[in-house]
Amino acid sequence: MGGSVNSRGYFDILNNNNYGRMASLGQEVEKQARNRPGHPVFLWQEQVITYEEFNRRANRYASFFNNQGYKKGDVVALLMDNCPEYLMVVTGLAKIGVITALINTEVRGEVLAQGINIAEARSMIIGSNFIELYQTIAERLRFRSPGIVYVDGPQPAMELPSFLQSLPLWLGDCNEENPPLRADIQGEDVLVYLYTSGSYGTRKAVPVSHQRFWMVGQQLRSFGYLDEDSIQYMCLPLYYNSGFTVCFAGMIMTGSSMVVKPEFSATHFWSDIRHYRANYFIGVGEMFRYLYSQEEQRNDADNPLEIVICNGMWGNLVEPFKRRFGIKHIIEIYGTTENVGSFFNYEEIPDVCGNLCILNQRQGEVVRFNFDSSELLRDENSRLIKCSPGMVGVLLCEINAINVFYGYVNDPEATEAKIIRNAFSEGDTYLNTYDLMELHENDYISFVDRLGDTYRWKAKTVSAEQVADVIIKFFGPIDDASVYGVKIPKHEGRCGMAALKFMEGETMDWKRFLNYLNRRMPEHARPIFIRIIKHLNHIDNLEEVKQQLQLEGFDITRVKDPIFFYHPQKDAYLPMTVDVYNDIMAGKMSF
Repeated sequence: MGGSVNSRGYFDILNNNNYGRMASLGQEVEKQARNRPGHPVFLWQEQVITYEEFNRRANRYASFFNNQGYKKGDVVALLMDNCPEYLMVVTGLAKIGVITALINTEVRGEVLAQGINIAEARSMIIGSNFIELYQTIAERLRFRSPGIVYVDGPQPAMELPSFLQSLPLWLGDCNEENPPLRADIQGEDVLVYLYTSGSYGTRKAVPVSHQRFWMVGQQLRSFGYLDEDSIQYMCLPLYYNSGFTVCFAGMIMTGSSMVVKPEFSATHFWSDIRHYRANYFIGVGEMFRYLYSQEEQRNDADNPLEIVICNGMWGNLVEPFKRRFGIKHIIEIYGTTENVGSFFNYEEIPDVCGNLCILNQRQGEVVRFNFDSSELLRDENSRLIKCSPGMVGVLLCEINAINVFYGYVNDPEATEAKIIRNAFSEGDTYLNTYDLMELHENDYISFVDRLGDTYRWKAKTVSAEQVADVIIKFFGPIDDASVYGVKIPKHEGRCGMAALKFMEGETMDWKRFLNYLNRRMPEHARPIFIRIIKHLNHIDNLEEVKQQLQLEGFDITRVKDPIFFYHPQKDAYLPMTVDVYNDIMAGKMSF
């Protein structure tokens, strides 16, 4: 295993324009089941599931839904924690051309209902631990016929409510043979729907094709870091692009093995790595900070992990992390949920997330941006202006036969808003990532920040507008609210801060307010800091004021307004003091 690039297979396909003839997910799984029937595919708790068993169990889902009359292009929504059944469902449905909408398990209420409704699914599959959550939104859901909700996954024997059906009971007598390979399932056909905006905010469903899945897997295979003997430790949510498209695709295309974990745990990570002999891990930046923050142990470097693929690891953490834990390679990657463009720093150059070119194929450009007008800069011919090395601009990814943009499901306006036409020449099309990148020599790029009214916290995107909307609806003293992201030393991304204007004479019940937020938004979307503004009206409409608020942040030495902060150990909003502020700035408090 190493870092040599072997583009055979992947690059040949690109050169020959054989995109539509790329194997579907179902075909790839069947190939691995033929070639490596007894090889482990999933290590789940103390179970070992082979490729042959995986394929047989996936075929049960294909058989059942085919017998129920599901056709190519139909959609089934999936709300389930990480487990082998999750990927069996997706694979089985893919074999008959049915699309799986991968629903975020962290969202609640209207945001959750919206994500499900966008998909226009014919039915839904949920894990048994989500029955109660499903009941809270059931009346808001709109399904196409038949609209049945099934319960599946690793679950204890339990009696289900009458409005739910146990999928395992139906699967028992289903055919385990490979279904006839349908000639009409092509590489460009849709495999799954993923969702933008992290786990909060206005959500859009993104189609991911069999072609894209194949290409990402082949990219990982081509770089030589992942092969048939690899054991991958997988704890990213499978509804994420990194979890499904990167982790799963890489495994299937190499015929390797995957340790499936429901979630990430810094406490149990290294013991799991040693127990399963895992040598390959894909994670996001915040995970590595948590791991490095653990108390040092004498045997930290005594582990089998060799290859780390990461998204968003601090540049100054890479080498210390390698040394402490004995890691051979740390490769930074960057990609969009829209699956247009994939960037790999396979040369392991410090502080970059990839190159504009991959395997001799140019994927995009970094272009000039006017921060005052919030517009892309154009020259006298109305063409965009490319950045020079050392400049920061917006990353655009070219839309072409390799990087296809299918648009957002049932949202043509949002689709069109993401497309830049005639960027550099007549007829070209690019996807606007809204991500700021610094361009370096030889087309290397490094991530700087996100544009727009969003910010990244705990590796997830937060919509400031949506958080403010929830806060304003709180039945209490709040007259107006503005939400923005602020930096905390030794933390990645930006955490949420809210500036609140109270009605005259009103005070806040902070315990009730916190309980309200916890019921209506995920933990990472909840503001860490609250500033009480006295003399501003409609502050969310005053962009220049909002920028000033963001600049001042939570600096209690500069700000005269009261500031409150969320104390994670005490689970409460408490008044900010100079001592607390100094502790935060010194990195003595972790959020």
